[in-house]
Formats: sequence, structure tokens, C-alpha cells
Amino acid sequence: MYGLAAIEQANGWAMAVTGAGIVLTGLAVLSFLISLLPRLTNIFEKKASDTVAAPVLELMPTPTLQADAPDTMDVESATYIALTEDLGDSFTLVDLHRKSKEAGLTHPHLSIRQFREAGLLVSAGEARFSWQPISK
Repeated sequence: MYGLAAIEQANGWAMAVTGAGIVLTGLAVLSFLISLLPRLTNIFEKKASDTVAAPVLELMPTPTLQADAPDTMDVESATYIALTEDLGDSFTLVDLHRKSKEAGLTHPHLSIRQFREAGLLVSAGEARFSWQPISK
């Protein structure tokens, strides 16, 4: 006996359906267990963080650069220009931001935006920027 008749004689259809059912059930159980992992890790993380006190956040006034205050802009830009001397004539904004964070300057995003709006920091092409001389 060959072909479909042999499969039917040996209960092959029932075995195929049972095998597919077992595989699908296993996958469903596995996906359910994987979906529970974030909840289980949160339980352990909460226990670890209970012993550590939450940091106290102090509100600091946000410094702002104003285009009509050239003295502030000159001082601020001189600080940033000094930071980028070792980066060469052109640099990326990522490097400028990293250097300003390392130097402990507050709110580098605001300062960089003000420099670009004032025309002090101009695009040199290919995601690189350079400083324009300060006109007096």
C-alpha cells in the first residue's frame, strides 16, 4: 500500500494534526512566558531600588542667551571656540556637545542653537560645522 491510503491506514492524518497542535501549543506557552519576563524583572528591580534613596532634584534657573546681549554671546562663544580648538577647523555637533558636557557647561543645546541663529556657527557641509569670526 502506497500514498494517501497508507497514510490513512496508519492514522497519519491524526498524527499530523496532533503534532501541529502540540507545536502550536508549545509556541503559545513560550510566547506567554516571554511576555511575562518584563513583569518578573520589574519585581527584582523594585526590590533592589527600595534600598536606594531617590535623588533629590533641585530646580535651577534656565540660563538664556539673547541675541541683543553681545557681551554674553561673545563670552559664551569664546568658551565654546576654545573647547573646539583641538577638533580642527570643522567639527560635528555631536563632538561639540560632548566637549561642552565634559567641560560642565549648562544647556549646550540652547547655546548651540543661539550660535547657529546668530550666524556664529555655520555649516561646513557633510554634517560638519565651523565658527565664523565675531564681527564687532
